[in-house]
Amino acid sequence: MELKRRELKDNPVRQQELAAYFTHCNLQLPHLRLALLNAMTVCFKAQNLSTAANFARRLLETNPSNENQARTARQVLQAAEKNMKDATQLNYDFRNPFVVCGATYVPIYRGQKDITCPYCSTHFVPSQQGQLCTVCELAGVGADASGLLCSPSQIR
Repeated sequence: MELKRRELKDNPVRQQELAAYFTHCNLQLPHLRLALLNAMTVCFKAQNLSTAANFARRLLETNPSNENQARTARQVLQAAEKNMKDATQLNYDFRNPFVVCGATYVPIYRGQKDITCPYCSTHFVPSQQGQLCTVCELAGVGADASGLLCSPSQIR
C-alpha cells in the first residue's frame, strides 16, 4: 500500500487516502508510529487539517519515544485546532471499522459486501470475483474452496 502511494505523485487525494488506510494495518508499534507520522504529514501539507489532527492524536496516544515525532504531532494538533476543516473530501472514515481491498486498495466498511481469497483470507470488493488473488497469487478470489488444510483433523 505504501509503495502504491509513493507511485502516485500526481494524485494527492489518493496519496492521502492510501496513507490513511495504511495506519489501520496491524503493524508493530514503531511502524505504526511512522505510518501515523507519514499520514499526518501528507494530510497537513494538503490542508486536510481535521484529518491530520486525528492522526496527530493517535500518534500522541502511542507515547512516541522519539521527541521529534511528539513535537511535530503537537504542532500539527495546535495548528489544526485553529481551523478544523478539510480542503478535500477523502474516501476515509476513521470512526467506521473497515478492511482494505487487496487489489484496489479501497476501504470495505463494516456491513458492505466483500469476498475473500480462500487461501490467504484477504478481503476484496465484489468486482474482483474470479480474479487471481493479488496477495498470495495462488487462488481465485471468491472461489468455493476449503483453504489451506495442514492435517486430516481439519477436514470435517
